[in-house]
Amino acid sequence: MFIFDKGSLTGVDIGSYAIKAIKIKGAGASKTLSRVAYSRLDHIAIPEESSKLSEILKNVFNANRIKAKKVITVFSGGSLTIAHLFLPRMPKRDMKDAVRWEMRKHVAFPAEELVCDYTTIGEVKRGEDFANSILAFGVRKRDIEKLIKIFEDALLEPSSIDVTPIAMLAAFNHNNVWEKGVSYSMIDIGNSKSTVAIFKDKKLMFTREIAIGGKELTMIVMENLACTEEVAEKEKIRCGVLQGSEKDTLITTAIFGALERLAAEVNRSFDYYQAQFREESVSKIFLCGGTAKLKGIEDMFTHSLGVPCFVDDPLRNIKIEPKKFEPSRIKEFAPDMTVAVGLAL
Repeated sequence: MFIFDKGSLTGVDIGSYAIKAIKIKGAGASKTLSRVAYSRLDHIAIPEESSKLSEILKNVFNANRIKAKKVITVFSGGSLTIAHLFLPRMPKRDMKDAVRWEMRKHVAFPAEELVCDYTTIGEVKRGEDFANSILAFGVRKRDIEKLIKIFEDALLEPSSIDVTPIAMLAAFNHNNVWEKGVSYSMIDIGNSKSTVAIFKDKKLMFTREIAIGGKELTMIVMENLACTEEVAEKEKIRCGVLQGSEKDTLITTAIFGALERLAAEVNRSFDYYQAQFREESVSKIFLCGGTAKLKGIEDMFTHSLGVPCFVDDPLRNIKIEPKKFEPSRIKEFAPDMTVAVGLAL
């Protein structure tokens, strides 16, 4: 499903809030930011307005002088199904068919429409025998076809379609030193949902999607202030979860409550990971996605989960040429770019 440092592709992350695109040049540790783009979508329904999205994508590439045609992107739509499977030892050539057969039991659409892939965690003992521990991902074929068409209509060629946690793993791998046997978590707090991933020894061990994201926080601020969505978005960013004036306290308390619910779900995920797979607790948490930029969110999650928490900077080990980019501006929205950076890597 992925190979680190496979080649030079432009990573494109089409979220429900914005399009993010990254191109990185160089090999190994000597990587340099070549191109970067970030464009808000402003209430486009995906994929219902795919033709409009294709036009925006084309304009984003042209405006930011991204000349590459081959891209890699992620699928994170509604039909994505994630399952943890345990399969008996078998030749690698037979594994894909076995995964497909098992995934037919997990999806909510006809089996003949299933497109699936998997990543292997390793061998585990199940009773008296050993089994392959596998994370499998299934998607409805027509949803993949719609995504491919969006890119083709923008005159781009999607060489590969991956999933968010695998892209997060690639970004994490480039920026961090692995400690043997230590589990790390990355949480992508997006606009419509959050993706929790747990990594260990350069492998994705566990992943889960939680239906809490930045849009819900904005809606909560709207209700509390009786204001428009645009005003609520600005107030959410301005206040974060830091206490301030009486008006600010109203906003931060509302945001804090929603983030506490997210933290509780993350904690349940950690507990499940430890109990189900007999693993040690997560040692560090890295936050990414647009909502990760909220003021005070690191301290809030550290306190709620009892684990050191940091906002991710996926570009910290990638050279940014000051003559080409304004480093301080790039760093401002860096947490938004983690998935796109992982794809490009």
